[in-house]
Amino acid sequence: MIQVLQSGIQTSIQDLGRWGSQSFGIAVGGSLCQYSTSIANVLVGNETGTPVLEIVQSPHQFLFEKEALISFSGGGLIPKVNGNEIPLNQPHFIKAGSLLEIKKPSAGFRLYMAIAGGFRADEFLNSYATHFATKKGGFQGRAIQKGDNLSILKEPSPIAQNIIQSLKQGAYFKINGAAFTLPISNEIRVTTGVDFDLLTNKSQQTLIKKPFSISNNSNRMGYRLDGTALETKENIEMISSAVAKGTIQLLPDGQLIALMPDCQTVGGYPKIAHIITTDISKCAQLKPSESIFFSIVSLAEAEKLLEKQNQQIKLLETLIQQHFS
Repeated sequence: MIQVLQSGIQTSIQDLGRWGSQSFGIAVGGSLCQYSTSIANVLVGNETGTPVLEIVQSPHQFLFEKEALISFSGGGLIPKVNGNEIPLNQPHFIKAGSLLEIKKPSAGFRLYMAIAGGFRADEFLNSYATHFATKKGGFQGRAIQKGDNLSILKEPSPIAQNIIQSLKQGAYFKINGAAFTLPISNEIRVTTGVDFDLLTNKSQQTLIKKPFSISNNSNRMGYRLDGTALETKENIEMISSAVAKGTIQLLPDGQLIALMPDCQTVGGYPKIAHIITTDISKCAQLKPSESIFFSIVSLAEAEKLLEKQNQQIKLLETLIQQHFS
């Protein structure tokens, strides 16, 4: 059991999403930074989609009543156990009675905490992800609050148990965490959307040559982007059609909204671009008011980048299995 002594504004339990129900109008949801979620889970012997804590903004305090194996990935905050900073992208054995504090800021915006066995959460449509709008999944469908008690979903895997025993015995095991750190960057790659050609030539150039600022009016459903207003060649009215996380829509006032995991499943605005899957995780590490610079890549390049990122996660899985199986 983990007592929540202090929690940030919108810290929640997330996994890799609620897939297969979009045709019924149900959002996929899940972690905004799926790369960090996967890395944190692999480090404690979990499957990549095991429920984790998505930690946003400080301060946080957790008291561990029982020993546990945890890891952190992502950014935004630096964790301390009993007053000592602990590095990201490493497994850590936590003794019973330890106090975990997370409040010192660092580069990035969202920190992911995995625990061997995963965080116990409400399951809804085969996912434990918190969906705030419908109050489903996660911890009672809401953000974690002071006074909550978190528990573990299931017994740690055999690999996790081997990691725990090794760390208890003081075995030296250090991962090159930097190799698995998501780069913090405001350069976001997109593919052109089905409605890209509706933009004037000038607006097409503006999209890739001018910065856009993440509005404070952004959330897990979408990032509103402030910048030079874009224009279409003619006034258009569109029938609603399918959208997905990463879709960039052009609003009637010429501003943009980039859809995030909790987004709706259909929309009636022009779909001018789509953030590639790998860079949605990069977006998750950008704060409101920070700038985004878009660049256009081909679908083939986007697929290649995703394959490379998946190989990186697989490489870490292999390293962990080689040491602890």
